[in-house]
Amino acid sequence: MSRRLVLSCLLAVCVGFAAFALVHIFPPAAYGLADDWRVFYAAAQVVAHGGNPYSPATMHVAEQMAQHYSAVQPSLDDFTDLPIVGLFLRAFSWLPYWWSYAVFTVLGLVVAGSSLRLWISELGWPRRGLWVLGALCSWPLLVGVLSGQFDLFLLGATICALVLMRRDRPWLAGLCMAAVLLKPHILWPLPILLGVAWINDARRVQQFALSTCGILAAGTAAGFVWVAHAGSFFAHLLSFESTVTSVQPDLAGIPGLVAHLPHGTPLGDGIAVVGVAGVLVLAVAGIRHPALRALPDDHRYLIPLVGLAFWLACTPYAHPNDDVLLFPLLAAAVGESGRRLDPRWMEVGVIGSLALMACFVEAPVAGAVLLVLGAVGCACWWRRISGQAAASSAMAAVVLLPDIWPLHVVPVSLTPIAVTLVFIAGALELRRVLSVPGGAGAHRPRVRLATAPPGTGGATL
Repeated sequence: MSRRLVLSCLLAVCVGFAAFALVHIFPPAAYGLADDWRVFYAAAQVVAHGGNPYSPATMHVAEQMAQHYSAVQPSLDDFTDLPIVGLFLRAFSWLPYWWSYAVFTVLGLVVAGSSLRLWISELGWPRRGLWVLGALCSWPLLVGVLSGQFDLFLLGATICALVLMRRDRPWLAGLCMAAVLLKPHILWPLPILLGVAWINDARRVQQFALSTCGILAAGTAAGFVWVAHAGSFFAHLLSFESTVTSVQPDLAGIPGLVAHLPHGTPLGDGIAVVGVAGVLVLAVAGIRHPALRALPDDHRYLIPLVGLAFWLACTPYAHPNDDVLLFPLLAAAVGESGRRLDPRWMEVGVIGSLALMACFVEAPVAGAVLLVLGAVGCACWWRRISGQAAASSAMAAVVLLPDIWPLHVVPVSLTPIAVTLVFIAGALELRRVLSVPGGAGAHRPRVRLATAPPGTGGATL
């Protein structure tokens, strides 16, 4: 099969599954359309009236007024974000519930679509329309839209920060790090690695650090000063962490994949520790490793994106909608308009994803065995895996594997596998750039041998 045919089939799957999800999400149910937005809207109403957004009783009453639901699920119906998020949400509190969700969703789609188009244009893609359409129809992005999450804004802020640093606008890039306040448990590696990526330019790093620290400190302080009862945040967060994984199984990190195994909780915590350590090791390597320091500016974005992907693979609390943050790295791994995609490996990715889904549906043990064999194979032949193979398999997995969970036919989410493949593809792209002779991919003049004109007595260079 040709590359164009395989990509067309994957695009058809994205669009078809999006249409299927939209048809079945209406009429809205209590834990269907805008289930997370109900919590955010209630928090905005509570904050606007001087109440305590971290009081479950207060929040549940406000949520019932926004959209009635019969059964309370404490972790799903509790507000656990920083106080500044409540102030941000007040901009939507003056609208009726469904109108506020519509405005929030349209703004998010505009931000996501325009930022993705900006990013692939920055990478030199000549054709962008169908790629952006596929991203907007993918399940990781669509589930964030349907639930009313912040990830579309996080994606826009991440891309804008990368583009601004590439264009020598560190002050503005630092202001984009305000997005960390929305989901610090997801985005904390980004400002660290973004500063490390441009460590060779001390002026740029200092300006970025000052801007980032200023906006994060101001946002955090403003929330605790201007939101009533903000001091309840810490106790409420500890209570949330102790119960959340038992009622939110659709997790996108590897800890969610092993949570149901014996001793799965400490194993997941260990994986999270590895994730934190990996991000910090990459940060230190970005400062001290000669090859990483020699990366040209047009490839330095790989450092923060690869580190963020590693954390998304290891974090104990992320959902498929958070994985839209992988899209900039996936775009870099597949190359301009997917030129580095190999149709044979895309077919392998499609067949492997479908086989894994079938195994987990029929016999989870068989699926687990297949998964372990694949992990062992990747570990044994790590140096032989090509970037094209990883990028092609990751593209197929991102399209197919997250789609199985909403059908409620598998015991665990398979999204962590797709996340891990994207990280591997990004890491191999970074390895490829580092292996290019002449200063980690630095531009060098081309040398061309040409035959000398007749009678000149030799060849010319």
